[in-house]
Amino acid sequence: MADTFRNAEAEVKIIVSGGTAERARRALGLDAEDGKRLTVYFWDRPWADGDDIRLPLSEGGAIIRLRRPAKGDKGDLTAKLRPCDPDALPSRWRENRDGKGWEFKIEEDWSGRDRVWAASLKVDGDFERPLDDDGGGKKRSRGPRLTPEQRDLLASAEITDGDLEDLVALGPVRAIKWKPSRRDLIHPLIAEFWSVGDDLCFLELSLRTRHSEAPQAQELLERTMLERGLRPSSRQAPKTQTVLTALARDHLSR
Repeated sequence: MADTFRNAEAEVKIIVSGGTAERARRALGLDAEDGKRLTVYFWDRPWADGDDIRLPLSEGGAIIRLRRPAKGDKGDLTAKLRPCDPDALPSRWRENRDGKGWEFKIEEDWSGRDRVWAASLKVDGDFERPLDDDGGGKKRSRGPRLTPEQRDLLASAEITDGDLEDLVALGPVRAIKWKPSRRDLIHPLIAEFWSVGDDLCFLELSLRTRHSEAPQAQELLERTMLERGLRPSSRQAPKTQTVLTALARDHLSR
């Protein structure tokens, strides 16, 4: 890893799914009425390869995500490279920075035994719902309003403007987000509960910390779960990939 990233941040995550997600939510005292409700959408160009679902953008390491709050605050549109090689990024994308209405960050995701670098550029704004009923029972999809800087970031991973044409909006994911105060974790905790339809749900707990402190933060977070009788798997599938596949399968079956 280049010297530039010796003091990089890490995002330590634990993800539980299904019935365990709901049990963990209750055990941690996360009341749905106290959380911020969001609707989440993604974009890709899904196609069926036999029984498999192919997602070209995701397979190329790119994620485009929109979050719209149920009320109040502006939404945000994020272009993310995950996984990415920090040393391979152009110099202009090799340090965290932000400005009015935007934030760029690069960090290492710690999830169980997995370690993956990610770079993301988030832009705030009043974004339209990307899926609307056309009046005939079908959904009309709008493409993402990416900024030139977001397109530039994606281009650094060889995601061209041609790759961004004819994208399909996938969603919605219903989400609830909390920032509970927990002194035992030292670092601020973020919790998100995601649900798709009636059968798919996840609870993700995450802490952001300096890279050098990530092992201790991960141990604290795992201990918090174990003390409540919750034992997450050491090998965890990213919730975004699982959700994207489920949404794409639903889209292709219409």
